[in-house]
Amino acid sequence: MKIRILILMALLGTLCSTSFAQSYQNQLKNKYLILNGASCAGLKFNPQATAAAWQNEMDCSRGDSNTDAWRITWITPEIFMMTEVIRPNEISPPRNNLYKIMNIQNGTVTVVNYWTGWGNHKPDLQKFRIQ
Repeated sequence: MKIRILILMALLGTLCSTSFAQSYQNQLKNKYLILNGASCAGLKFNPQATAAAWQNEMDCSRGDSNTDAWRITWITPEIFMMTEVIRPNEISPPRNNLYKIMNIQNGTVTVVNYWTGWGNHKPDLQKFRIQ
């Protein structure tokens, strides 16, 4: 009997966390995520959360428009990949960023940013505030 209860509790916990994670894309639609410690640097998501623009601190503090566009592919309900849309030159492949959303709580989004470039880098925990 105890085993059945434990299995049922584990199953319910998994279902609840999965259904909550499925709403991450919905929670990011049309949002501006500002990197903790910055005044305006961050990601501006489109209304479907399928594209974003990265805003650098220097550009946004001067009021300059942003030209750094990224396509978003949702791999799982909590993992998305951002692929550079604008080619910096004719020979470079697009940059990619891989993020896993750990949670969205109290107006803060916590993600792990996995390095996809050359070299050996540890995953980076980043926090953004939602505006």
